[in-house]
Amino acid sequence: MNYKINLGVWNGIFCVPCAVVDKYIKLAGESELKILLYLLRHGGESFSCERISEEIFLSPERVEEGINFWKQRGLFEADKAGDLIPVREKEEAGVKTYAQTDIIKAEEEHKSIVKKIELTRTPDFPPVEIAKTVRGSDKADYLFKHCEALYGRPLKYNEQNTLMIILEDACLPVEAALILVDYCFSISKNKPAYMRSTALEWVEAGVTTIESAEKRVEELKKLNSAVGRFKTMFEVTSSFSKEQKEFINKWVNELAFDDEMISEAYQITLNQTGKLAFKYMNKILTDWYGKGIRKKEQLEVDKKPQTVEKGENASLDISEIERLMIERAAKRKVDL
Repeated sequence: MNYKINLGVWNGIFCVPCAVVDKYIKLAGESELKILLYLLRHGGESFSCERISEEIFLSPERVEEGINFWKQRGLFEADKAGDLIPVREKEEAGVKTYAQTDIIKAEEEHKSIVKKIELTRTPDFPPVEIAKTVRGSDKADYLFKHCEALYGRPLKYNEQNTLMIILEDACLPVEAALILVDYCFSISKNKPAYMRSTALEWVEAGVTTIESAEKRVEELKKLNSAVGRFKTMFEVTSSFSKEQKEFINKWVNELAFDDEMISEAYQITLNQTGKLAFKYMNKILTDWYGKGIRKKEQLEVDKKPQTVEKGENASLDISEIERLMIERAAKRKVDL
């Protein structure tokens, strides 16, 4: 009998499902594991038990038993063509079979990678198709005319292609695309390549509605403004890296710290490390955020040593304590 395991996008990747270790490592013997590794390594290929037998030095009968072992555990099932395919999670008669969640995730990641390639490339949309799209949609027609007004001239072919990528490949709604285009022009970055990369970031982040697009633009403008201010604050002459910008975005948009608090974290970082260290600053600011510290006044209170109150006399000074001790000693003499 011939076997063929079809792992889809995983045919070119040699990976082992987590359940092999999590559930079956104690049950599977050396032969079963060798057979499984061979099957996964040769995904997409057709082979017989005899061929596997020759490759891993097991009898054909033992190979078939090993394959049945994994089929019985719900790792694979045979489709109509007889190919072995991953089993998705399902409930049958109250019994839950193994879900090939790793492969499902891989397929989703593969789609994301494909989408990224589609957005970053320059596709060859025929002019006829572009014209058909514009004529067939009032919204698309408005987007193209709006861009022509912003450029102050008819759109070039590359610019038309970019809009088609945003609409067709990224599937970004026209309303969100209009906000994206206006933002790119507002920061003087209206090149097609920048629009495509921005569209990709929005799609990956789930920014596909008017509300989310407006919020995204607000965050980006806030980030751009902060980047300029912090270059002066940190005495930086070069551009910030992508990772550094991600830290800044976190501080101003997620944690919502003002410049005064970020400056305070910067000074502490300089005192402790002698240099600008974004990761060290991030730890400081994240710690403050967790403590609910948002203003410098709160920070000053946090720095003061805390006293544990145990009644009315908890804050008495030394002289007051001595006076009380003298009074109590005098009282004891009177009592005697």
